[in-house]
Parts: sequence; C-alpha cells; structure tokens
Amino acid sequence: MKKLALLGCLALSCATTKVVKLVAGGSDQELRTRPQGAASSQRHEPPILVLALDGMSRKLLYDMLRAGELPHFEELLGGDHLAHAYLDESLLSTLPSTTMAAWVTAMTGVTPATHGVTGNEYFIREKRQFACPAPVSFNDAAPTLAIYTDRYLDKLAEAPTVYERLRQRDPDILIWVTMNHLFRGADRLLLAKRTAIVNAFEGFFAKEIEEHGSNRASNKLYATLDTAAVDILLTHLKSGPTPDVLMLYLAGTDLYAHVASEGPDEARRTYLRDVVDPQIGRVVDALRERGVLDKTWVVSIADHGHTEVKHDEKHALGAAGTEAGPVKILRATGFRVRPFKKDVSDRDPFSAVLAYGGAMAYVYLADRSKCPADTDVCPWTEMPRYEQDVLPVADAYWKASKDGAIAPELAGTIDLVLVRKPRPVDQIDAPFEVYIGGGKTMPLDAYMAEHPHPTYVDFAQRLDDLAVGVHGERAGDILLLAHDGDEHHPDDRYYFAGLYHSWHGSPSRGDSEVPLIVANKHHATAQIAPWVRHVIGPNPRLQKVTDLLIGLREGGLGD
Repeated sequence: MKKLALLGCLALSCATTKVVKLVAGGSDQELRTRPQGAASSQRHEPPILVLALDGMSRKLLYDMLRAGELPHFEELLGGDHLAHAYLDESLLSTLPSTTMAAWVTAMTGVTPATHGVTGNEYFIREKRQFACPAPVSFNDAAPTLAIYTDRYLDKLAEAPTVYERLRQRDPDILIWVTMNHLFRGADRLLLAKRTAIVNAFEGFFAKEIEEHGSNRASNKLYATLDTAAVDILLTHLKSGPTPDVLMLYLAGTDLYAHVASEGPDEARRTYLRDVVDPQIGRVVDALRERGVLDKTWVVSIADHGHTEVKHDEKHALGAAGTEAGPVKILRATGFRVRPFKKDVSDRDPFSAVLAYGGAMAYVYLADRSKCPADTDVCPWTEMPRYEQDVLPVADAYWKASKDGAIAPELAGTIDLVLVRKPRPVDQIDAPFEVYIGGGKTMPLDAYMAEHPHPTYVDFAQRLDDLAVGVHGERAGDILLLAHDGDEHHPDDRYYFAGLYHSWHGSPSRGDSEVPLIVANKHHATAQIAPWVRHVIGPNPRLQKVTDLLIGLREGGLGD
C-alpha cells in the first residue's frame, strides 16, 4: 500500500488542513454518546481483544511464535508454549490482498463486491467518484488523513460493520478502536497522541531521509507511530470501565516492509522482535493490572502478506505517472485518461480511469460513442460497449505484454488481462474471464487448468468475491494482473505503483496466507480449534473474522 505517501508527503511540506485538524483534534474521539444509565460494559461476558497486524504473513509470524522469539506475544495468547492458542493454517486474504479492501472485508463480514471497497483506490462510476482511502497512483496525504478526520472509509463502506452488528445484539456493549481505519459503530476511536503525530509526520521522516538517504529507510518512524498507538490505549486503560471489544491496529509491520531495502521478511522479523513484541508486553501488563488478562479472548489477524519487488522504474509500472505504459495503452486506443488525483472538475472529459493496487490494476471505460469530442463529458452511469470499447483495450494490453506493442515497457509484465461483459450498475456483475487474444476469452478455471499457477490459491472464488455482486463493477471493466506473485525471483516481478521494495495484492500464497490466532487462558487449543474451524468453514476467508467475533461474544465457547 502506498502508505509512504502519507508519511513523506506530510513530512516534506505537503501539509494540509487535514493535518491541522488531526493534530488539533487530539487523541481520543468519542464516536457515539452512550445513553444515560447505560451499563459501562458487560462484565459477565469475557472481553475480546483484536490484535490487527498490517501486512503480516502467516508463516513468518507463526514460526517466530513457535520458536519462542516473541515472548510477550506468547504471554498474551495464554502462555504455556501456546497451549491455549489455536493458530489457524487456512485463512486467506481477500482479493486484492491490499489493506483497505481486506480490513473492510474482515470487519464487515461480507465480500468487496458487497461492501463496495474494492481496493486502496477505485472508481465509483455512478457517482463519478474516485475513491482513494490509500492513494497508490498519486501522492496525496489528505485522503488517508480523512479516514480519521472525516470518517472517509466509514462513509465508503456500504455494509454494517461488526461493531454495529454486535451493538444490535447488545446496545450497551463498549467498543474501542485504536488506529484502525474502519470504526463505525464503536464508542471511541483512539489515535496516536498529538506530539507523536507532529514528530512523526512533520519532522521525523524528513530527518530520516537526511540521515539515511532516500533509498534506505529506518523502522524508527513506524516504531514511533505504533508506540504512540499503544501509549494512548494504555492511558485509557488506566481507569474507568474496560472495553468489551478492543481493536488494536499496528501499521508498522506493513509500512516498514514496503520501504525496507533488506526485504520484507527480514524487515518484519526485526520489527516484530524489536517493536511489536515489547509493545504487546505493555498491553499484557495493563490488562493484567485491570484483572482481565486471563479471561480475555485474543483474536490476532492480518490483512495480507508481502512479496519482494525491485525498487526501480522498470518494475514499478506506475512510477512514470501519466507517461506510464498503462496510460499509453488507453490513449493509443482512443480514450482520454482521468488525471491521477482524487478530485477533478465536473467538466473533465475523461473517458477512462486507471486505479492501481500493487499486483492489480483496474481499468474503467466509458461508452465513448456518448462523448466522442475531446471536450465531451462522458455519462458514467452508462456502461461501456463490450465489442467497441472493452475488447479493443483488452487486446491492446494483451499485445503490449506479449511483444511491447505501443508501450515497450509493458513487454512481459502482465500475467493476465481479465475482462467481462458490462452490466448496468444496479445488476449483479458478470464474472471476469481471461482474455486470450483475437477478441476471445476463456473462463478462469478452464484457463488455469491449462496454464497452472502453483503459487495462486483459491483464485477463481476470491475473484468472484471481488467482482461478482451489487458493487462488483468497482473492480473495473478490465482487470490487469501483473507478473508478481506468480514469479519466484524479484527480477521477474512487476507492480502497479511507484517505487518500493515490497508490494502485495496478488492471489499468491505469499500475499494471501494470513494469520488467524484465537486464544484464551481458560481454554486449551484442543477446545478452541474445532469451534474456530466450524465457524470459518471449509473455505475460510477474511470475511469470516466477523462471524468469529460475533460467535465469541455470543458465548460460543463459554466463559
């Protein structure tokens, strides 16, 4: 995810009124007014702590836990060498395996095609709106800051959150969210305190660039952010009622992995040991002091893994901005490309939109027969024509990847060009098929049977979760999948973004296999495991996290 834009833009004089509002707003936002006389919390039910680690791969985390390298984390999970913790080996991220789509999926219990947040950035055609809670194709801090200042992601997610669903059952439930992007229905949003935000966003990062050079990052900036998140949580845990449900989100594992020149595995391993585990130790001490540690249900999850990529303009397919190969293809096929920014004029005559997301890119097309002149504003409520609009563009991308036609820099970069026949916005969308040239397509399952991708996991069903549904059209008329998670060496991997050392978003195991840990000191692993497996079912994906939290709150495993 292009979270570095948030950090660098703020530090390097890209300050906006959003920054001022966030700093001035303080570290504690009351999200709802509790009714007078409402119970402070339901003490007879065990509390739930959701520990959310952004960008954490399952194998990496589990190996470190089992090797005893994260003693405080192990203690949070009940200690006794993980005798009270179930470490699931089956949960998969959503597609794309990127931050915003994945966290909204986990915390609503429905797929991207249902909740509508189909990526870090995407296009809502009926509103002519470019939604970008975490911009990838351009650098602008304001949209990400608006998550906290204006509840930007809360407004984009078109499904009830797990917090709202829990409150339907128990109106008095007390819910705190620390730093996570989706918090509608919670009582409080806890943010890193003001001094930490100022130091990290306006000063510290600029210092890091000066000290280490632009191609070498330190994890200190991200450690500052995560430490500040725990600071504010512990401040609130000192007195008053403890929450029934507490979400603690730590972003540093992902932020540092993107920019670390040593590679994502070594970066995250070091960060887990040196930053995350000591901070968890502080949380353990606070929960023990409040007398709730042993009875708390701990659910630890992540949104996606990471894949190492090359930090150069050859492999970063979005690094050239408006001159990048994906843009060239659209222009060459007669489309006017929307500028890479959040807002454009209502009179802007664009007839095509690109949205980037690491391993994936979405292409949205207008019916250009309705806006043929260079200054015509296209009616985006209308869908493109399959034969005249969609297929020519798909063919151009397919040929460019084969032999570099039109855009030589795209030769050998695209694994799959996926297309479908457009349906009206208010209808359930058709599934994507693989474009194979000459105006022809193949169903994805049939294509994958003929062209095996051993690293891809549950691809077809997860793609349907993204693209087949009431909001499935938000995944584009054409979906481009770069050679990334299907390749074994970084030299052969490509990604739709600016310059990074690691990315994600693909259907590969490396990007998709995420941890799910459920633990409680009063239960043995043998008791927890069958219940969790029953709840998440035979094809477990991130949307099942909501079912787990609701089930735990309903006493599925007792106290």
